[in-house]
Amino acid sequence: MILLDILLIASGVFLLVYGGLLFRFALAVGAFVLGFSISMWLLSSQPFATRLLISLVAGGIIAFVGYLLIKMILHFAGGILGAMLALVILSLLPVSLPNALILIVVVAGAGVVGFFGNRLGDWVIILATTMAGAYAILLGLAHLFPLAMGVGPDYLSARIPFTAPAFLVFVTFLITGILAQFEIRRVRGRYVNLR
Repeated sequence: MILLDILLIASGVFLLVYGGLLFRFALAVGAFVLGFSISMWLLSSQPFATRLLISLVAGGIIAFVGYLLIKMILHFAGGILGAMLALVILSLLPVSLPNALILIVVVAGAGVVGFFGNRLGDWVIILATTMAGAYAILLGLAHLFPLAMGVGPDYLSARIPFTAPAFLVFVTFLITGILAQFEIRRVRGRYVNLR
């Protein structure tokens, strides 16, 4: 499990730093993180080996589809942003919702923001990759250092553990990623590299 947490953190750092510069690959990585974490959470009652295998396959399929859908780049980025926003909002709620309802809200968020993704322009790419990156880093850190993040050692959820330390880590990485990608965009004079 430690290797998976390190993979999540490495994926998050890649998304934070190279999200816009290498967006086609960042889109695949972001889709993988989303598919993997939701599959691991939905299959939490299954044995670990089964959860791992199915989650890797689901994440890989979603990543491959994301990589191929480069012509719909802004819509797909909007879908990732919508799913991440839904997970963040659900994490902030003081009540625990049933898993089926959480999945419906995440899919609805992905669909609505994905539909309007092209209207947000390059900002949807910055926001989608940084939010997915901060999310991946926080989930990896929550599993590696549960006490430091204020969660139990058996924490397993697609929702972000919004304890005070976890919230601070999430916001810090989110702001750092936005600023880093904005600076890369300013320096290069362009943003998305579709090649």
